[in-house]
Amino acid sequence: MNAFNLGDYVDVPTRLAQALKQFPDLRIQETKPIIVTVDNQQYVEISCTVWKDANDLLPTVAYCWEPIPGKSPFTKGSEMMNASTSCLGRALGFLGMGIGKSIASRNEVQARQPATVADVSPIRADLEQPFGDTTDTKQFASPKQRGMIRAKAFEKKIGTAELMPYINKLLKNEYSSIEALSKQEASQVIESLQN
Repeated sequence: MNAFNLGDYVDVPTRLAQALKQFPDLRIQETKPIIVTVDNQQYVEISCTVWKDANDLLPTVAYCWEPIPGKSPFTKGSEMMNASTSCLGRALGFLGMGIGKSIASRNEVQARQPATVADVSPIRADLEQPFGDTTDTKQFASPKQRGMIRAKAFEKKIGTAELMPYINKLLKNEYSSIEALSKQEASQVIESLQN
């Protein structure tokens, strides 16, 4: 298997400098890191929002997971910082900063080298599939239900980092996002948040 040409990748500081040059009033907000577990592997999850200026009504949002513990001596102990940098690099890439053939940053590609061909496995069953699967009978929560959950949580002063633990405790489940909820589960969460 051929290695990627790392010369095509732009590091995050360079992307940020490009973004600040193009958008001098750029603002970035990062969420509090949370720990998620998938297939007995822990990850730190970071999301960040990038506004081009104070009037940006549609900011760019990116998410990133980094395995804990880190897989190399360079990532072990700095998993949150690596996730944070990768997340910002992705968000800036979504804005068109430093992308050519790939949105991945140089750091992300280097962290995954050398790679072997991975076994292909189905996407996790608890996540909504964007194009639907005709064999899946689960009716996922509607965008309106998901919006209602977020709005009611905001009214109850339940922050983003506390929302999924609240939902999982209520439903006795281990979902990683509200997109995984069924319509019935979403109704149950809305009812709980209204009381």
